[in-house]
Amino acid sequence: MTSGTLIRQARTRAGLSQGELSTRSGKDRAQIARWERDVVTPSLDTLRELLQACGFDLDLSLVPYRGPDAQLEARLGKARERTPQERLQAMLRAARR
Repeated sequence: MTSGTLIRQARTRAGLSQGELSTRSGKDRAQIARWERDVVTPSLDTLRELLQACGFDLDLSLVPYRGPDAQLEARLGKARERTPQERLQAMLRAARR
């Protein structure tokens, strides 16, 4: 989810127009529109200010990052080497099991 999506969702859930959010936050309405379209990305502080002006906040916490699954990547690599017909036949065999 992008910062623009978060801003737009918070604003619409709060029932605010871009102009109303502009008034509440002290930010330019045109700038809010650019952030919502992801033309530019606001700083984390600005993002939180905008969300708080809508009555929301971000829950910032650290969570473990799990990188790509090596086994899954290997299976996908093998599947990409097959023709579409071979992939279909393998799927049908697996469905019969």
